[in-house]
Amino acid sequence: MMTPPLLVLLGLSLKRARTLVVTTGLVLAAFQVLLVVIAGSIHQAGEFEQLAALLPPFVRALLGPSVASVMSFSGVVCIGYFDLAIVIALLALTIALATVPASEVETGFADLILARPLRRHWLITRTIVLLLLTISAVLILMLLGTVIGLATLAPANVTWPSARILGGLVINLGLLLLCWGGVAMALGAVYRRSVASATTGLLALATLLLDITGSMWLPAKRFGWLSPFHYFIPFNLVMGDDLPLTNMLVLWAIAMTGFVIAYFLFSQRDISH
Repeated sequence: MMTPPLLVLLGLSLKRARTLVVTTGLVLAAFQVLLVVIAGSIHQAGEFEQLAALLPPFVRALLGPSVASVMSFSGVVCIGYFDLAIVIALLALTIALATVPASEVETGFADLILARPLRRHWLITRTIVLLLLTISAVLILMLLGTVIGLATLAPANVTWPSARILGGLVINLGLLLLCWGGVAMALGAVYRRSVASATTGLLALATLLLDITGSMWLPAKRFGWLSPFHYFIPFNLVMGDDLPLTNMLVLWAIAMTGFVIAYFLFSQRDISH
């Protein structure tokens, strides 16, 4: 019985990416455990209020009413799901995986694969499934790290972040990554991998700065909705707010639009090498 093309291509991609993805997930899971230790140490020393007072004014303005929630045991435990360094690292991983079709065209792998009776849309479908699996795997490992850390290392007299808070943070981060994966895939369907990756990274940086500016400067606030980061609201979630359906739909719509554009552009691309 012939193996479906999607499984063959997905198996090859997972084999190439597994070390990077698993290592990233395990490092972030270990960091989540470490955050529980750090939060417990700060709680036992009673230093959360002092830490909040030491925050620079612009950080306090950026956090707004969520300062008290973030500067708590639960807030510190959740930092890994919205820390800027971690978000950037995960975005880099997502962009690298989303631009795999561009890499395969440049190396001649796509030409070799499509010399067989295989439709080229499978390369895009494979990449979408690859993104879904890898993003889910990394976030699940992070969540496991949080749960294991809380179950084994949290002080007895602290309030854990609720399942609703953790679930909202994971879903919001996952949709943000999928959104930028769609953008990178659309660009990678027509440009070289280096160009697609760099352009996606610059777009992410520009929209992140737009979102930060809009949160601190009223004239820029009217343009905030243009940034995907506007729909990434971890501070609200840490405060206990629900993840709005609108935010999820916008990020999902951007991702799906990118995937559809990638299908169309890749079907028109000259992949001869």
